[in-house]
Amino acid sequence: MSPPSTSPALGQPPASGWTADIDRLAPPREARGWLTESGLLTERVRSLCGGTFGLRIVDERLDLLSPEDAAALEVADLSAFVREVELTCDDRPQVFAQTLVPSATLAAQPWLAQLGDTALGPRLASLGGALRDPLEYSLLSPGESLCERALHGSGLDRNGLWARRARYRLGPHCLVVQEVFLPEALA
Repeated sequence: MSPPSTSPALGQPPASGWTADIDRLAPPREARGWLTESGLLTERVRSLCGGTFGLRIVDERLDLLSPEDAAALEVADLSAFVREVELTCDDRPQVFAQTLVPSATLAAQPWLAQLGDTALGPRLASLGGALRDPLEYSLLSPGESLCERALHGSGLDRNGLWARRARYRLGPHCLVVQEVFLPEALA
């Protein structure tokens, strides 16, 4: 882990904003299915993968939240642990996931920084007490920080990426998971 820094990774919110009203965004059918998936995305990617499923760590670091991310987390302290992973099929990225863990949550739940190549979703589901707030959706535009983090120089299509996010509550603490659906998943 590197020391806290300000980074474009957590910069600007999506230009279209986040909304709980998926119909406002009118995603195409193939994107809607991914966006509204009620089960674990890890399991969906695994079940649809005709080859080898994988989870690749893209980055883990201490960072500063943007004011918008802090508002989504309902925290005043901007210090956070950030974990970025890709769910892959035959080493081809399908979903990019960014987890934002405020420092108070990390202090109460240090295992969140020790997941390694273990998927977060199944771990949260096994806790029993983790509560997920309603999903929010966005169409990320090229140039937005989350879109750029998801593409991280891959040269993938830059026509915009569909994303969803949810706040998870672990007792008095919370974290946010933002999942970006890459073109390979929507093909």
